[in-house]
Amino acid sequence: MRVLIIPLMVMGTVVGELSNEPSEAQMRGAFEQSLALQVRNAIEFVAESGGPQAAQEIQQNGTDRFELRKFEKHACARMAKERNYMCDFAVAIEVVNGSLQHTLSGRFVVGSGGFVFTQEETESSPSTPISSL
Repeated sequence: MRVLIIPLMVMGTVVGELSNEPSEAQMRGAFEQSLALQVRNAIEFVAESGGPQAAQEIQQNGTDRFELRKFEKHACARMAKERNYMCDFAVAIEVVNGSLQHTLSGRFVVGSGGFVFTQEETESSPSTPISSL
């Protein structure tokens, strides 16, 4: 009986660690929150540098609005000794003048309110358009 307990404990530990990987819905939510924060920061910068009327013009034109049309999780790898994951995913984002489609990589960090997205900036692997979304 003891012989069976040790393999079961090991399996439980491995499965427990694997279940912490972000789901597609968690990744989508974290990415969307990050994008919304970037838009808010850009509008605040425009208001500070160009005045409140410049920021208001952006909002009136609708160039601050976006809709995440599609989000597709590809692969995730847990970062060594950390509670975060490096994940690849594809997105289609609808903006006022069309649709943007990209494959991205980013870090999904476990935070107090769920996962937080941070885009990895690599010069050697730029985003590539997706035709299948």
